[in-house]
Amino acid sequence: MKIQKSVLAALILMSAAWGMGATSTAPARGMADIQKDMGEASKELMGYMSPMTKILDPAQRAEMAPKAIPVLKKMVGLMDEMSGAQPAMKEMMKTGRYQILGFEALLGDADATAELTKAAGDADAKAALPAKGALLSMEWIKTANDAAAQSKVLDQTEVLAKANPEDPAMMNLMGEYVMFGSASSANKDRAMKIVTDDLKGAQVDQFKQQLASQQKMKEMENKPLVLSGASLDGKTFSTEGWKGKVILVDFWATWCGPCRAELPRVKKAYADFHDKGLEVLGVSCDNSADDLKKFLAADPAMPWPQLFDAGSPGWHALAKQFGINGIPTMFLIDKKGVLRSVEAREAFETEIPKLLAE
Repeated sequence: MKIQKSVLAALILMSAAWGMGATSTAPARGMADIQKDMGEASKELMGYMSPMTKILDPAQRAEMAPKAIPVLKKMVGLMDEMSGAQPAMKEMMKTGRYQILGFEALLGDADATAELTKAAGDADAKAALPAKGALLSMEWIKTANDAAAQSKVLDQTEVLAKANPEDPAMMNLMGEYVMFGSASSANKDRAMKIVTDDLKGAQVDQFKQQLASQQKMKEMENKPLVLSGASLDGKTFSTEGWKGKVILVDFWATWCGPCRAELPRVKKAYADFHDKGLEVLGVSCDNSADDLKKFLAADPAMPWPQLFDAGSPGWHALAKQFGINGIPTMFLIDKKGVLRSVEAREAFETEIPKLLAE
């Protein structure tokens, strides 16, 4: 999963896996039960917060708050349970807990804001860092359209990065900055400079690789793109035959929870716009053709072509070629065959009508 696409979703999914290999005193209830509750809570939360760009809009935050805040509170409690069950993972859990509290505070919960503010004032700078990061992340999102205000957030971030170059909390923070974007290109460049100049460690190297992949994809935008390959039925398919159509390309897999969560949006877009000139192409990263066939057989609302590469199961050759390091990833191609966006997942519902009108 890409850092820039779903930090909160990644956090939720990781929280269910943390501690699986550790041993400790048995929890008050089984870890499997806690993980099951976390999975159900995360699914409910994503229903309120998807697409994640909704979190940038104050009006949409206010609308989702009454439903999302209780779920976030439940998740904080579940992370506390996991911490008790696996003391060895307590520090990692604390960082994740504060990230969830940050989203809760962003939605207007006063208790979460008070808890984060208190924790950020801890005399132990290392102990205070995750809470400080959560508060900065909240300010970054709040100032999504204010370059000057975001620059001030980066001033504080740079100080923390220089003082804590190898702390995972800093990478979590920078991941959220990338995920939710910058109000200006200057702030984006500065945020990346903090990562490359001030942070250290294996996690940073991985992050830099992800940034390089993201940049590779961005450089493809506004250039002609034709996708071709073997379709699920074994025939050769190419988007060359779709000139004059707007094309939504969905890199996905049936094993990918976030991918399946986005399918209702894709199916609705297809139903709304197919007759007006929209085509959808699936590029499957499934482990086997049978997995994909069974899934599609159970869902007749997905009639669009699916590319499947039997020689590269689990990660389609096109995904490798384009430097895609996480799914779902979606492209939008215009009527002239020009790739207009490699980040179409965020707002394809609004972008498709614009391209159809061109």
